[in-house]
Amino acid sequence: MINRYLTLVGRIRQELSDVKKSVERAKMAWEKAEKEADSLYLDSAALNLHDFYNGLERIFRLIAEIVDEVTPAGSSWHVEGELMAFCSFLEGKTPAE
Repeated sequence: MINRYLTLVGRIRQELSDVKKSVERAKMAWEKAEKEADSLYLDSAALNLHDFYNGLERIFRLIAEIVDEVTPAGSSWHVEGELMAFCSFLEGKTPAE
């Protein structure tokens, strides 16, 4: 059981590293977009923000799979409230309890 959580911690750390890179790249692209009239910089900022969001989704999915032992399904699981259900606490318990 502990190994599962150690694996989760390692995977979250890697995802957070990737998320951080996406944020840094989005900031750089945004700064260049403000200085130059080139829409490619805006496109780059938007793509990196998308990567940021996807990274957070992957982290929540990992937590749901390993901690709650539930695999989110469907292409819109995050929109339909399942994402918030995985992250919410009700009377001090996670949804799996």
